[in-house]
Amino acid sequence: MMDTETKLNKAGEAIAYLLNRSRRDDKLYYQIGFGTEAFRLLTEAHAALTGEDVAAVEKRYGA
Repeated sequence: MMDTETKLNKAGEAIAYLLNRSRRDDKLYYQIGFGTEAFRLLTEAHAALTGEDVAAVEKRYGA
């Protein structure tokens, strides 16, 4: 069984992958990009895991 830190690292990697991938894939961005519930949840989770401000994460991945 994985420890909590490993689980959080894996979750963080998955979240960052989706946010980065959506910036390169227009079809994916349409589904999970700025203005969607998925985007809100992903950016809030990313901010919580990294300690960043949600607004900064939204700005980085929203355009």
